[in-house]
Amino acid sequence: MLDEEGDKRTKPETDWTADEVQNSNHNSKALNAIFTSVDMNMFCLITNCTSVKSACDILQSHCKGSKSVRRTRLRMITCKFEMMRMEESENILEYDHRLREIANEAFSVGEAISNERLVSKVLRSLPEIFNIKNCAIDEAKCGALSS
Repeated sequence: MLDEEGDKRTKPETDWTADEVQNSNHNSKALNAIFTSVDMNMFCLITNCTSVKSACDILQSHCKGSKSVRRTRLRMITCKFEMMRMEESENILEYDHRLREIANEAFSVGEAISNERLVSKVLRSLPEIFNIKNCAIDEAKCGALSS
């Protein structure tokens, strides 16, 4: 709404339409949900926001970072993924859990690691005690391809 000088001013609540009241209520409820679900550091970033969109924009840019930050994070995650090996003392479930954590990190910066790539990584990085099982898997794959 514009005043006599052409400056923007807030429309008085008494002049709001039913849709404007409903939109304001939805905005307030959504902001409250966001405020109560973030930690104190994030809350400090968005405490002065009056719209859900502005709060979401701030949180998204803070959590995701810029394109260059995401690229750097993805390079670090990829390096971590490629260097990872299963420890001799580790069981397959623990190793799978570590791999899935890295896959989830990659997904969070916008790069999904396919299940095929994860399986390939597991087969390449198993300790020597799994060589017999690894060979059996390879033979089973070759047999399935020739059929």
